[in-house]
Amino acid sequence: MNVTNLTNVVGNKRKEEVVAMLQSALARVEEGGATDILIMLKADDTYTRYSTKMESVTEVIAQLEILKYDILRRMHD
Repeated sequence: MNVTNLTNVVGNKRKEEVVAMLQSALARVEEGGATDILIMLKADDTYTRYSTKMESVTEVIAQLEILKYDILRRMHD
């Protein structure tokens, strides 16, 4: 499935935002420099995780903690 076909899968009002984020990530991968990816996608009230092999679980957990802080901060903004 390519990014443009995702608009057929995600059937809510935020699909354009999702597609834009994925296109931005894809552009970054094509530029080079991308080594790992971790995506959590919620579609039809179901979460699906996509990721490369995790070399350092501690690093991933630290990144998730930063993400959690960012989400909580944005909830209050």
